[in-house]
Amino acid sequence: MPQFVLTGPWIWLSYRIGSLLGASARRAFGGSQAARQQATLDKSAWMVRCALSCFLVGSEFVAARLLFASRFDHFLSLPLAIFVMVVLPRPHVRWPLAVARAFVGFTLLATVERAHQWALANQPAAWQPWESVYSVASLMLMLGMWLWALLALRPRSPGTAAQTVTQSSSVAQHAAWSNVPTLKMADVGGLARAKAELLAIGSNRLGGRRVGVVQNGVLLYGPQGTGKNLLAEATAGEFGVNFYHVRCPELVGQNTGSGAERIRGAFEAAASNRPIVLFLDEVDSIGSRKQVQGNGTDAGGGGREYNSLVTQLMQSIEQYRQMDGLLIIAATNYLDGLEPTLIRDGRFDAKIRLDLPAESERKEILTALLRKARWRQHDLSAIARRTPGWSPARLKSLTDRASLLAAGKSIEERHLIEVLENNGGRDQGYGEPVSWDDIVLPDSAIADIRTLLDLMQPGRAEELSLPAPTGLILVGPPGTGKTFIARLIASQAKRSFYPVNPSDILSSAVGGTVKRLAETFQRAKEHAPSIIFFDEMDGLFPRTIGQLNQHDVQLVEQALIEISALRPEHQVFLIGTTNHLDRIDPRILRGGRFSEKVEVPVPDQSGIEKLVTRYLGKARLGAGLTVASLSGRVAGMAPADLEATIQAMKRIAMRRMTANSRELPPLDSSDLEEALGRVQPQF
Repeated sequence: MPQFVLTGPWIWLSYRIGSLLGASARRAFGGSQAARQQATLDKSAWMVRCALSCFLVGSEFVAARLLFASRFDHFLSLPLAIFVMVVLPRPHVRWPLAVARAFVGFTLLATVERAHQWALANQPAAWQPWESVYSVASLMLMLGMWLWALLALRPRSPGTAAQTVTQSSSVAQHAAWSNVPTLKMADVGGLARAKAELLAIGSNRLGGRRVGVVQNGVLLYGPQGTGKNLLAEATAGEFGVNFYHVRCPELVGQNTGSGAERIRGAFEAAASNRPIVLFLDEVDSIGSRKQVQGNGTDAGGGGREYNSLVTQLMQSIEQYRQMDGLLIIAATNYLDGLEPTLIRDGRFDAKIRLDLPAESERKEILTALLRKARWRQHDLSAIARRTPGWSPARLKSLTDRASLLAAGKSIEERHLIEVLENNGGRDQGYGEPVSWDDIVLPDSAIADIRTLLDLMQPGRAEELSLPAPTGLILVGPPGTGKTFIARLIASQAKRSFYPVNPSDILSSAVGGTVKRLAETFQRAKEHAPSIIFFDEMDGLFPRTIGQLNQHDVQLVEQALIEISALRPEHQVFLIGTTNHLDRIDPRILRGGRFSEKVEVPVPDQSGIEKLVTRYLGKARLGAGLTVASLSGRVAGMAPADLEATIQAMKRIAMRRMTANSRELPPLDSSDLEEALGRVQPQF
């Protein structure tokens, strides 16, 4: 507005009002470069607020004219003016707000004047001395209300001085969005301590509990699948704020400097959509330890670029962590790999470890998961007891599969048990299935193995109050079929089978053997029910005779630790074989580890005859040689040597075959004697 429109002392005021009106219009309709970059959604929202505000203010004047006869001193005028000003949509639009404030001022002054006239009419003597005071007070009130109404037209401040520095011009250019999770803390089972710490820090940044101290930055770490993402989302849902999930590997750019720019952009986007929980998932991808720079190192290139990412992340956390309405949460599986200066106090004030849930926590998690589905409530203690070492993610998979099995009906305990029993035992096969007809053992040994298999059935040990032993050792001469029996047990029990041979596990690397053994036990627990098979145990865990090297000592000690940590709920059964029980470390053989020992002797006469018939197959015996006589000649021979001897007899007999013959000639005694000379079995 030109300055010559008004003259006198009111020139500055009228010009200022005109400039404010122009500024308001430019900000609303995108006159400036920054406003033109605002999203269409923001402009539409301003138009809706402006229209609604004008409607409310206009309705206020219509009501005052029709109902109160344009009397500002009516006893309902002031409550109506206050009500309209309170219900104006926020953020306020300037001119409707200024008019609403002016209406409040007019009605307030009129109400005060009406009260003044009433006082003069009813109490003139008492009020007369205060007339001058009233005049001054009413004048001050009028000026104050006029100033209060004009202040509605002032330009919007971007915030406090500290926030003005932290919020660059690019913050305002991010389009507004909303992503408030429906997940609450009550929907997350277990993790009581972690929940309490998150709620305390969240109240400092997102709630109303401000004590003049800034607490921000929560680092969640622990094994995979323990609920770090779920807990961060539940924090946002609990406070009813936006949730911004940033996958940190996606922030790493291909061009120099692009990664740091993306990190800045993520924090700026979060700041422009407060209140919000900014969740940095897999923060180790951009926050690992810095690479050393200097002579003999990568002084530039990839190392320098990665260090700039870590530095930018630290600077962004320091820059934005003091903002009200912004809570920073990060998650990683590798705490030790993070840059120490990144996770110090002042950047991450809380470091919360999420471990695999205990039995009571698994029950709470299952209850929380099933509460969202249709299920017939029952005691989940048995399921929780049979899932040791299961992560929340794996428990969720269990309930999801049970829901599919229920086919739209209520989930019952039998559905969970069926899924649980079909879940494991399929990680690693045991080769070709082995049946009872394939083995030759004394009746006592068969009875012992059948008893063990019965105890391995799900729920059978609890029913009999007789826990299955942790381990079984098969002892016997070489070639008696000990490995074959281990495959039989794995096949009949339908369990995952993990063979451990000296050649597979022994490593030349320092600590490699111990690590492989620990990984085998961990994998067997994850895919339980399972069997770990130790072949030739005397070579893996030798008895201490003289001076043992450090490698053997470490292997035996690690085996003792892993075996002692097994519980019945893990459903991991150990089977070992040896030809010399006295050569194994006695600590491995004690009760609670390999307490069961079953002897596998050479077959008796009936067993030898059964094996001879099986190994002969279609081959015929010549005159003077029967199954009984052949079995008597090889009595006391191990099954492996017996099979090798009969196969050698067949090859020797092939020398007597005619051209184009389709069957072997009959086997005779000379074939047997020559085969025994070749194989030289041990009787």
